[in-house]
Amino acid sequence: MSELDTTSEILLSLISHLDSYGAQEWSLRTVTATSAAVFLGMRMQIGHKFDIDWDAFVHALVSGIGSAICIYLNMYAAVAMNGVTEPLGSIQCNGPLTSLHRIIPAITQGYAICDIINGFRLGPAFLAHGIATFTVVGIFNEFNASHILTPMLVMEVSTIVLAILRANFFTPLLQLVTQATFALLFFVCRIIISPMVHYDITSSMLLMSEDMGKCFPKLIFYTTILFGTFFHGLNAFWFVKLLKKIKRKLTKEESLEMKDLNEE
Repeated sequence: MSELDTTSEILLSLISHLDSYGAQEWSLRTVTATSAAVFLGMRMQIGHKFDIDWDAFVHALVSGIGSAICIYLNMYAAVAMNGVTEPLGSIQCNGPLTSLHRIIPAITQGYAICDIINGFRLGPAFLAHGIATFTVVGIFNEFNASHILTPMLVMEVSTIVLAILRANFFTPLLQLVTQATFALLFFVCRIIISPMVHYDITSSMLLMSEDMGKCFPKLIFYTTILFGTFFHGLNAFWFVKLLKKIKRKLTKEESLEMKDLNEE
């Protein structure tokens, strides 16, 4: 059996602090309810101070970075820990690799309530995102399959930057850097990595369908397919809008530059 690399050892050491508080046994419903209370409390008490969406920022930081950590451990620590790669281990009923794998979707389900509230203000696409997130993540949580979904939540990494995009203390240069960073992270996390992770999960489910049936209902497989199809489609829709916005901005700046040259 292979040995753990140094980064995996550090990450597992940090996760062990969660375990010391009983994270491996926490009720996912309680985690969801607690998260919802925390995020709604932040929304009511802090709101959008400094034009930052604080509840979205904190959620994205926890779920996005947490999911990225889980993906790393799946890739570099799963074999050393359980003797089998991920997501095969989870599909073969080995349970979550760590407690972090287990609780992140419950935190996201709690935040989905805030996402639904945001949807009434931001439009149908955001509302659909919130409702779909709450429903899908809830299914995985209720069937103790949350750890299978966790790697997909790496898409939230881009939201870390989105939440601070309009911070009122940013200089014009910093705003430009932040916008470029968001566009890059959106493309990498939502258009490249997330579909790859989804393909890995669904192909493993098909490969190990008999083993998966021993611990999870077929609903989990169908929900995984629908979840990926919906969110990849939604992300593609947003990415096209993002590209159009970038194009309009560049075209506008080019027009202003030409106007300045003509005036000179």
